[in-house]
Amino acid sequence: MSKLDTVRQVFLDMDGTIYHGGTLFPTTVPFLEFLKSRGVGYAFLSNNSSYSKAEYVAKLTRIGIGCSEKDFYISTDYTIDYLKRFHPDVKRIHVLGMACILPEFEAAGFVLDDADPQAVIVAFDRTLTYEKLCRAAWFLRRGVPGFATHPDVFCPTDQPTWLVDCGAVTKALEVATNTRLKVLGKPDPGLIVEAARRRGTTPEHTLMVGDRLSTDIALGVNAGAVTCHITGTGNDLVVPRGIVPDFAVRDLGELQRIWSAAK
Repeated sequence: MSKLDTVRQVFLDMDGTIYHGGTLFPTTVPFLEFLKSRGVGYAFLSNNSSYSKAEYVAKLTRIGIGCSEKDFYISTDYTIDYLKRFHPDVKRIHVLGMACILPEFEAAGFVLDDADPQAVIVAFDRTLTYEKLCRAAWFLRRGVPGFATHPDVFCPTDQPTWLVDCGAVTKALEVATNTRLKVLGKPDPGLIVEAARRRGTTPEHTLMVGDRLSTDIALGVNAGAVTCHITGTGNDLVVPRGIVPDFAVRDLGELQRIWSAAK
């Protein structure tokens, strides 16, 4: 439990961790208030690049969590930070994604180019069409480098459907074009590095909390953060070897009780 003494910033996955679908877990708000009382910061990390931060703010506000855009760091943010840090020459991009995320790339200085892009960005597109898929494939086949916002092959939902996510679309494009995309998002440790840097800390002083061993917990382990697994959601199709969380709890209320007993 002494590991919790070093934590100055908590990063929380969203769906499956603080809510499920449109239902807020009853332990979420008390846990956030607990963090505030301890002077520990928190932010919400998500691989889901099919929503803008403004839409996430609206959703969380609607279900009972007061927040602002600065409280989020999603795979779209990391894609932008990654390109700026490691590919500063890339200015013109083609985005296979939702219209709502396009202004975020433009605000970061990128030019949307559907004719002669320097990079292809593949995100979670809930408006995906065959034409959009083929256009992205055309650029990839011509040698334009591709970047996927995250590797999730499905997105959890409380509705009677199965949501095909960015990772599955990425695999289809790779097979169709005989190319490989750079896959970002969880569990790439750079995501926590960048998210922590924005908040004036380092991964060693952060706690990553999430329900997926393959993304959330692997992210924390890879980055050297303290990790806590929310168990029982069944949201892992494949459990990676060697990924063992520091804590495993049923919900945020149990984590709060453990943390309260640590001192």
